[in-house]
Amino acid sequence: MEDLRYIAEVCLNDERIYEIVSNIACMSEEQLREFKNKVIAYFMNKSSQDDMEAYKFYKIVLENDNAKKILEIYEQLKGG
Repeated sequence: MEDLRYIAEVCLNDERIYEIVSNIACMSEEQLREFKNKVIAYFMNKSSQDDMEAYKFYKIVLENDNAKKILEIYEQLKGG
């Protein structure tokens, strides 16, 4: 839950991250599965610190409807 709140806070200041989370939240189960496979394939041979952080972000956002939960927290933080 701490990670979700942190990502929601980042979304307040970073439109690109908000867009990514928002797009993932709107994906169907099939789209999520396909995107998850693409993320895994992309990061498989990556080893830089930035790549590891990005992979951690995607892993969190793609799990258990977390993208939707992040948007809910975002709306609460935003005051809406």
